[in-house]
Amino acid sequence: MEPAITELLLSGSKLMLMGMTIVFLFLVLLVWIIGVTADLVRRYDQGIGRVSGDSSLVLDDASQEPDDSEIVAAISAAIHRHENP
Repeated sequence: MEPAITELLLSGSKLMLMGMTIVFLFLVLLVWIIGVTADLVRRYDQGIGRVSGDSSLVLDDASQEPDDSEIVAAISAAIHRHENP
């Protein structure tokens, strides 16, 4: 005896709702984990720039002028070597 169409539709709807609920809960958990991880990284990142002993001094990488003379010399030497084998 075949199950009635209403029984099949009800069974399919239950399965669909269970699946959608599981996926929704997984995505909520994933968003929560990403948020907690972002907070931890922010806290850890703020502590890295501080000098031990003086909590008011924060090193700022943007204010320091990088010394690019060695990089420029290496790039120039590579271009010269490539053009003149």
